[in-house]
Amino acid sequence: MDKPIEKHITTYLKSQSRNKVVLFKENIFDFKPINVGHILSQALYNLKDKDKLPMLVSKELNTILNASITDHSNYGRMLAISNLGILLEPDLKQDINSLFEKYSNNNVLFVQWEGELDHNNLYFLTKEKGIIINIKNLSHIAI
Repeated sequence: MDKPIEKHITTYLKSQSRNKVVLFKENIFDFKPINVGHILSQALYNLKDKDKLPMLVSKELNTILNASITDHSNYGRMLAISNLGILLEPDLKQDINSLFEKYSNNNVLFVQWEGELDHNNLYFLTKEKGIIINIKNLSHIAI
């Protein structure tokens, strides 16, 4: 990885912030983020009880994410995730901000974001036609 980027991340991680979220477009790291959309859709494929879908999705998602937290030699406890579009499906009723908050309190949360972003917002897929996710209350950096 590029040394200035590495230094930027480690400096940010030393800050006294409540959350630690690192947003990136292309994976330049020595780890691979888990594909949340793929893994979650596989877990839900044979789901029979559609009435409790949001609750079952939350439970399965927590199981997947907790199992994916690792210790990294440079970043400490971390979770790296990608392909989050499934979490924005209205029928699943998931709160992506709460997810970011929960998993960035005690871990560094690396989020591979394929949509657009600016200082306070993530856009899935584009600014003009996408879903807006306000992240101004999360401490984060974009690489």
